[in-house]
Amino acid sequence: MEEPRIPTSYRTFLRLIRRLQEEDPGAPRKVLKQRIIRLLDLPPQKDDPYWDGQQFPYLRSIRTRRQLFDDRFNLAMYRIRSEKGRS
Repeated sequence: MEEPRIPTSYRTFLRLIRRLQEEDPGAPRKVLKQRIIRLLDLPPQKDDPYWDGQQFPYLRSIRTRRQLFDDRFNLAMYRIRSEKGRS
């Protein structure tokens, strides 16, 4: 069985967050994050050893999956907020 993987770019997070916000526009960040974790079939507990494992991003040094997930999620949320500010 293949191990679940974090999406390779923040753009995937953008699509997931937008879809989830369409379903529930008032959902807080924490809820969105939990729903994405469930959708991607990632371990729900942050103390799971999976999150401390290494993943190789394209342009940076090796990072833990927790760091990678949080970075991409935060960047996607930033882009969504900045787009809403422009409109």
